[in-house]
Amino acid sequence: MDPLDDEARFRALADHAPVMIWRTGLTMGCDYFNRPWLDFTGRSMDQERGEGWADGVHPEDRERCLRSFAEAFAARSEFSMEYRLRRHDGAWRWVLDKGRPVYRDGAFAGFIGSCTDQTDSRQALEDHRRALEERETLLAELHHRVKNNAQATTSFLGLQASRASDPMVAAALRGAATRVMLATLVQDRMFRVPPDAGVELGAELATTARMALEITGRPGITLDLQLEDALDLPVSQATPLALIVNELVVNAARHAFPDGRAGRVALSVRRAGPGLGEVVVADDGMGLAEPPRRNTPQGCLGLHLVPRLARQAHASLKLDGSQGVRATIRFACR
Repeated sequence: MDPLDDEARFRALADHAPVMIWRTGLTMGCDYFNRPWLDFTGRSMDQERGEGWADGVHPEDRERCLRSFAEAFAARSEFSMEYRLRRHDGAWRWVLDKGRPVYRDGAFAGFIGSCTDQTDSRQALEDHRRALEERETLLAELHHRVKNNAQATTSFLGLQASRASDPMVAAALRGAATRVMLATLVQDRMFRVPPDAGVELGAELATTARMALEITGRPGITLDLQLEDALDLPVSQATPLALIVNELVVNAARHAFPDGRAGRVALSVRRAGPGLGEVVVADDGMGLAEPPRRNTPQGCLGLHLVPRLARQAHASLKLDGSQGVRATIRFACR
C-alpha cells in the first residue's frame, strides 16, 4: 500500500477524532496536529510544528511540560501530564496530554499523543473540595456549640441537684447530668473520625465502658473485656451502639449491685456469623425483679432508651434479667 495513502487515511481519521491529536517523528519536534488541535489553539500547522506548540503553553507550566516530554522521549516511555494551554480566545484551559511511542517493524518511529480539555472537570472537583471544606467548617462550629450547650446543661443539672431538698430528685438530676456528659463524650469521639473512615467497634466500646464506670464513680466493679474480632462500622451505626453500651454499663453501676457490694460487668464484641456482629453487655448483679416486658422494664431509664438506640443502629436486642442482666445486640456488618 502506498505510504501516501496511509498518511492521508491517518490524517482523515485524526481530523474527525473527538480529541486533539499530535505526532512527532524521530526528533522531539512535532510534525502533525489534527484539526481539533488547530481549531482549539486558533493557529496554523506551520505555527505549531516543531516546538511551536509550546508557545501556547502557560509560562508557569512550559518548563515542566517540556522537561517531562523530553524525559519520556529519551526513555521511549508513555507519559501523561497536565498543563494549561491557551485557547483561540485567549483563555487558559487545563488539558490532559497523553503520549506513547510508535514503532514500525520494530524500529522507533516517533510519538503520538492526544489532549483533552480537563478544565470543567477540574473546576467541578475544586468546587466539590471547597463545598466539603465549608461543610466541615459548619459541622465543626455546630459540634462546638452542641458540646458547649451539653456542658452547660450538665452544669445546670448538677447545680439543681445540689439544691434539691428531695434525695430522690437530687439523685435523678445527678443521673441525668452524668448521662448527658457521657453521651457528649461519645459524640465527641465520633465527630473526630474522618468522614471516609470507619470506627473500630471493639476499641470504641471498650473506651465507652471504661469511661462510664469511671464517671459513675462506683467502686468495687470490675470490667472484663472480650474483643474477639475487629469490626469496622460507619459512624452512623457505631454511635448508637456506643450509646447502648454506655447506658447498660451506667445502669449496672447504679442498680445491679446494691449496698455497695462488688461485682463484674463484662463486654464482648465478636462476629456471630457471616455479615453479623454481636455485642454483649452482662453483669453478675441482682438482675431484674421481673422479666422485662418489651425490653423496657419499669424503673430503669437507661433500659428504656436502649431499645430506641438499637433501632437507630438497625440492630436486634435481647434482654435477659434472670441471672444478672445480659443484653445481646446483633447487627449487620461487613
